[in-house]
Amino acid sequence: MVVAPRNQTYFLMLEKLASIDSADGVQAFLRQVIKLYELRHIAYLAVNMPGTPLSEPYLEVTYSLDWVEHYKARRFVDIDPAIRNGFIQMLPFDWGQFSNGEAKLKRFFGEASEFGIGKRGLTIPLRGRRGERALFSITSDLSAAAWEEMRVLYMRDFQVLAMLFHEMVLRLQHAEQDDIVLSSREVECLIWTAEGKSAEDCATILNLSDRTVRAYLENARKKLNVVTTTQAVAKALNYNLLMPRL
Repeated sequence: MVVAPRNQTYFLMLEKLASIDSADGVQAFLRQVIKLYELRHIAYLAVNMPGTPLSEPYLEVTYSLDWVEHYKARRFVDIDPAIRNGFIQMLPFDWGQFSNGEAKLKRFFGEASEFGIGKRGLTIPLRGRRGERALFSITSDLSAAAWEEMRVLYMRDFQVLAMLFHEMVLRLQHAEQDDIVLSSREVECLIWTAEGKSAEDCATILNLSDRTVRAYLENARKKLNVVTTTQAVAKALNYNLLMPRL
């Protein structure tokens, strides 16, 4: 049974993201997330970052240096399914779908296991308005049943962490913040969604139809340039956009 992290600790971590101002702070934060959720590793890879050459990706990992060097020497970037699929998919995906694939993938996962990367993995793709693309991946040594339980319990947490981590990296790269304007109704729908309400709940609270609420949420996602409503809430909170209009 996966034990739920304390909400207070989780929210303190989110606040800490806003104060990180160095690479050392980034690594310390990733280690804290690993400890809170009992993960094995975290990896973040971004390309086309504003202000950096296209040939220079931004990478933050908690993997051992031995694995990083082995990965490079074996040119695993050419077959790594997290990368090959992450930059073309929109939604989070589990690495388990690749475990019974081609022989070269089985060798890849086998060698990764030998280096202690973790038995399970999840990748969350991120796309930015400036053209940047990023992948936020977590790994674990949990059993299949416990891993599935954790994914169900904490997928929202992981998506929020991924989005805010990406925004933090952009800040460290001195990228300008997007100029985003949400309508009053879009803000209201996101605020109630942040409180855990479904689209149907929002419709009842705001005296709107379900279809109208879903349209407002879709518009908000487009303006924020994200895929899921959870990511929209995270980005809107990070940009201080969810203050109710008076």
